[in-house]
Amino acid sequence: MGRSERRTKADGGTADPGGTAAEPQVPRPRAHKDGTDAGTTGTTGKAGKRGGTKVRTAGDVLMDHLSGEAAAFLDQAPRLRDGGEDAAHQMRVAARRMRSALRTCTSLVDPDPAAALSADLRWAADCLSGERDNEVLLARLLDGIDQLPPRPGTPRARGAIERRLRSGLAAGHTTALRTLDSPDFSQLAARLAEPRLRLTLTAQAAEPAAQAVPALAAKAFGKLAKQAAKLPLDAAAVPYGHPVPLADDDDHAWHRVRILGKRARYAADLCVPEFGAPAKRLAKRMKAVTESLGTHQDAALAAAVARDLAASPRLGGAAAFVLGELHVLQRFAIAEARYTFATLWPELRDGLDEVERWGA
Repeated sequence: MGRSERRTKADGGTADPGGTAAEPQVPRPRAHKDGTDAGTTGTTGKAGKRGGTKVRTAGDVLMDHLSGEAAAFLDQAPRLRDGGEDAAHQMRVAARRMRSALRTCTSLVDPDPAAALSADLRWAADCLSGERDNEVLLARLLDGIDQLPPRPGTPRARGAIERRLRSGLAAGHTTALRTLDSPDFSQLAARLAEPRLRLTLTAQAAEPAAQAVPALAAKAFGKLAKQAAKLPLDAAAVPYGHPVPLADDDDHAWHRVRILGKRARYAADLCVPEFGAPAKRLAKRMKAVTESLGTHQDAALAAAVARDLAASPRLGGAAAFVLGELHVLQRFAIAEARYTFATLWPELRDGLDEVERWGA
């Protein structure tokens, strides 16, 4: 297959409950609004000085963070090529952190170069997702099978799970390697290797970090709090007293809180080098909250795979019964994850007002 053919949009090998994985290809990132992939580097403001010492600006904090994550992203590329464990996942994490920082600090950077970089990072993360996503689902479902009592349909149910997800895992790995060889990835890597990632800072970026950065982080926490308030937390906080959510009607609402929770956690991480212990404590508490929501999302995806495999007319009733049990087991895990979040969140939410006082 030629390189030009591999740059069309494709499945990428992610687990698809509705069928087997297609031949992996590398999709091309979206065109940039400015028509180029080389944004202007610079700043429209200058850092101030206090008593002859350069004051750390909001732009300094953002660029230090982005540069560190860019280095982490690039460091993992050779490891991925060599089959390094968790390399693709670590690249995706670095890409998410950069995109989250650009979103949190949107007022500090000119929009077009920032949007182009964010789009390219999302493209790369999507291309690297197939192997890890299928690996997580496979491990979760096989562990679930092992928790259930042995039944006549267990071997066939296990085989159906392995066929579905191992094919996606292999396709995802192939897509990741092809991504590393693509011209689009080479262009992204070249941009990430530059000192300022071809970003242009705004005048607001020249404001003292102590004044501007906590306020930006507080906005991220505010969005999380607003979305979390829409969840049925009172019901979720009752241990073993609430019904297990067998339907997936409200899974999306919890997933949305997970996304905003990660952005808030990354905003706290962004603040740690500048504000120290308070930001570090909050980031640690946010990690526990987002991990509960991560478990929720993994269980929801696993439940969907078990449900859809069970509906296959070729599988047979005994195996379908086992997969039905596995589906319920994953929905129980969702109820437990909601309970964990509902018990951790109120205390954390009540302490978020201190964020804006970090720089005082």
